[in-house]
This record gives sequence, C-alpha cells and structure tokens, in this order.
Amino acid sequence: MSDILKFQDSDEFICVLSVLYSGEARVKTEVQAGPLYRVLGSPLYITCSVSGFRNENTDKHFEFRMTKPSNPNRDIQIISSNDDNFGYSNHLIRVRKNEIALKRLSPNSVRFEIKSLLKADEGEYECTAVNLEGAYDGEYSAKTVVKVIEDSLSVSSSASTPLSLNEGEALTLTCLASSSTSQHTHLSVAWYLHKDGQEDAQPIISLNRDFTLSPGQGFERRYQAGLIRLDKWGEAAYNLQMAEVEPSDQGRIYCQAQEWIQDPDGSWYIIIQKNAEEMTLTVKATENRLSVKMQQAVNVAEGGGLHLSCKVDGSRVTVGEKLELMCRVRGPHMPVTVTWSVQREAKTPDTILTLSPNGTISWSADQNHYQLRVESRKTEVIYYLLVIASNQLAVIVNNPGTASCSHFGATLNRKISRLDVSPIPALTRNMNTDITITCSIVTKTSESSLYSITWLHEENAGIKTIVSLDRNSIVMESKVDLGQRISMRRSKGPTFELTIRQARISDNGSYTCKVGEWLQDPRGEWYLLSTVSKSTVLTITEPGEYIYFSYFRNMFTCHIQLAQK
Repeated sequence: MSDILKFQDSDEFICVLSVLYSGEARVKTEVQAGPLYRVLGSPLYITCSVSGFRNENTDKHFEFRMTKPSNPNRDIQIISSNDDNFGYSNHLIRVRKNEIALKRLSPNSVRFEIKSLLKADEGEYECTAVNLEGAYDGEYSAKTVVKVIEDSLSVSSSASTPLSLNEGEALTLTCLASSSTSQHTHLSVAWYLHKDGQEDAQPIISLNRDFTLSPGQGFERRYQAGLIRLDKWGEAAYNLQMAEVEPSDQGRIYCQAQEWIQDPDGSWYIIIQKNAEEMTLTVKATENRLSVKMQQAVNVAEGGGLHLSCKVDGSRVTVGEKLELMCRVRGPHMPVTVTWSVQREAKTPDTILTLSPNGTISWSADQNHYQLRVESRKTEVIYYLLVIASNQLAVIVNNPGTASCSHFGATLNRKISRLDVSPIPALTRNMNTDITITCSIVTKTSESSLYSITWLHEENAGIKTIVSLDRNSIVMESKVDLGQRISMRRSKGPTFELTIRQARISDNGSYTCKVGEWLQDPRGEWYLLSTVSKSTVLTITEPGEYIYFSYFRNMFTCHIQLAQK
C-alpha cells in the first residue's frame, strides 16, 4: 500500500491513498486458445466455460460476439443462450436456420457451433458469461482467433471400375492423397471395405498421422502374416496390397484421407476428411482350398545364386479326377529354373520334372501321368502342373502329400552408393521456443531410391532413439509421444525435419540423423544399400526470470481539518 499526501489549502489536507490488492479473481472465463485454423465449408466448434460463480449448479448464460479483421473495433453480436434475438442481421438468419448454434455441455460450459464456415466467419470471437450476481469479480469474457483457410486436400483412387478376382489372387490398389496448404498439417490414410447389407464400412488397414500402421478388426491375422500391407510411395501414393483375397473381402473398397492440424493447446484436430471413389470387388470362391507355405529362408551371399521353395498342401481328389497345381513367379522376366517334385508321406521328395531357362524339360517321372503348361505374362510367369489321376496315383493325391515348386538362379548385383547428407549446423535457442532440425539428402544413388531415417538424441543419460521410420515412412520405433511436443515431417528432396515444440533444458545435447538408402533388386525386393549419419549440438538457454504482479488500484480521499487555536 502507498500513501500520497497533498495540500489543498493552509487549513485542510487531502491525502490520497493508493492501495494495491494482489490475488486471484473469483470468476474466470476460458475458451480454446487460438489461432484456430479451419477449412472453408467445414464445421467450427469453440468450447467456452466459466468457473467461480457462487452457485455452480445453475445454468449460466453465454453470449458470443466477433470482430472482423477489416473492422476490429466493431463488435458483431452472433448468438446468446438467453436471448433469441441477440444476433445481428445475417447471423440471426443463420441462427434461425440452425446453421449457427449454442449447445449446452454443462451448467458452466457451452459449445459454439457453425455447421459450414464461410470466409466471412474469419475473425476474433469473444465468449461472455452473463453476470447475474450483481457485483463483478473476475474475468467474464475470453477471446480466440479463427482463421478460415481454403480446402486443398485431394484424394483419388487408381481403380473405380468393378474388379473380379478368384479366391487366393492378389489385389493392389493405389490411393493418391495430398494437400497444398501452407499450414503444418499431417495426413492419415485408411482403406475401407463396405460389405453389402452392412450399414457401416470396416477399416482394412490404416496409416495414422504419426505414420503408425493399424490393421482393422478381422484383418489382424493376415496383417501379421504379411498378407495385407499398406505402403507409402513418394509424397502422395498409398498402396493397399492384399496377397490373397478371400470371399469375405467382397464388397466396395475405398480409401479415406484425413488432414490434421495441431491447435495451440497441443490437441490434434481433423480439419477436413474426404473419400475416394469406391471400387466394387467380387471374389469367386474355389472349391478346394490349398495351403501354400514358404520353406525356411536361407541367407544368400552377394553375387551368389538364390534358391526359393514353396509347398502346397491339402488338395484332395477322387480316383479318376485330374489335379492342377500352379506355381506363379512374379517380377521382371529373367532366367529361372523350375522344378516340380512330389513327396509321399515321410519319404524323400521325388522329382517330377525340371524346366530349364532355355525351355528344355527334363522328365524324371512318367510323362503319361503329368502335363506341364506355361503362361508368360507381362509381370509374371505361371507354371501349371496337371496331375492325371489313376489308381496308381490315387494314394498320392488322396493322402496328405505335398507338391513343391522351386526357383533359383536370381543374382543380386548391388550398385555403389552415392548417398550424402547435408551438414547440420549447431543450434542455440531459448527455452520455451519451437526448434526445427533439418536433415537433407544432397546426393542420391538413384531416383528410385527410398530412404529410412532414425533420429537419435545423446545427453548425459546416454543415447536414445527419438523416432525411426522405415523406407515407406512407417514408424518402426518411437521413444517419445509424437502427438505432443515432438514431431517429424518429410518434404521434397527428400528433407526430414525434426520439430521440438516448447523446448526444455532436458532437450540439450547432440542430435543425429541416420539415413538409410534402399534400392530394389531385379526381382522387386528391397535391400539396404548404405547408411549415412550427420550430427549437430543443440544448446537450450534459460532466459532471465520475470515476476508479474496482478493488482487492483483503489483511490481513497481523506480530509484532515486543522483545529483552530
């Protein structure tokens, strides 16, 4: 408290007492922190709450106003919870059409809603809690800013015409999803199956905004077996691969993209969502189901031969019927040797025939019981073995025997890596600021190369992995909550950006970006060619401390009358 003494005249003094009161206000009104970026034509939701009124259980009344950037001094009344005619002109019309509404969430909170944003809705919004208690003590209004941006999300699918497949055949679909907004947003992409007769579509597989893959309910088994995949190619392509379709996959398949933005309070919000056109899939069921298994994988030295083997179990035919087995070799055409053999119970497999790369067939079994047919297509070669059943062979096909097809002769020739990553300069930043560390690829071996990346953080406690993404930008390992303070973004180049929001002293230390370059061999398989790492040191400085005081200033006047002698 401070006293100020002033002379009014010789006989009377006026002292002005300036009293400073510190402390918290009783009533507090809050809205979501801005700016809130929302897409033109999408809905807007703003939650407003108040606390500190004497009676917490009675419904509080709220009013919403706005000011536009072109005239920030003019308040425009929009809607009130206790006055149906509160809004001005155009807003009142939209309120009566239920295009703008105020929904009560609790006695002390409401949600302001605009069903479809107009460009004219951009501005600063103010929520006011109506005081019905008489005396004022606190903050009865709160403001937030809304920015209305254009819709730049584009979603399309590679196939929209109906497709018919046999059970066990492969399905590959491509979804193109991209956004050209200037804001920092993330995309999530999911493939859906809408079965006939079901009200809702079910997700097949999804890639969320943090590049984490999740199979849909009912597709977990095939996902874990590697029969269902979602691969990200380049900046905008998301490929759905189903290695063996099943009759239950029949229906309408489409992809959905969602664009997310992080609001100032740290929460993520879907600003726009779009579906690509549907593709109708028909799956023809086969009468006999075969079980196909790959034999145990072997390590192959660089430059050596590659031997692959598969087994087919579970085919049953009756005496006199024919059995046809199929061996499909996908990928670029190259010299391949194929061997068909049959194993009777626990005995050693007997070779039926061997087909050499030049087309020569070497028979080891009776040709009267087998026929070979080969179909050469653009991306695959199919080898059919027809087993002509007889009394002699009925035992083979009726008992649980196996037939296997082997392919070998593929040679892997690796290129010499030219991968190089730009140096990362040392950084010094203040605490509570946002920091971006950039890792750019400056030299690449091939335009078709894909890149995996791992960000490492080294401090006194040791080295830890922040996040690790595979060549398809799928999160493989993460030691932090990517949805909160730390995020990673990939842009053209490619360039990888690690962003740390609201930096802390614990973020000090050395940061390393480890990039791996992946190439495809002639068979279509990906292999790691080389890795390059670059490091930088981040120093977080602690600014000086500031102490803020909140006070009320009241003026008191006192009159001092001097007594006459």
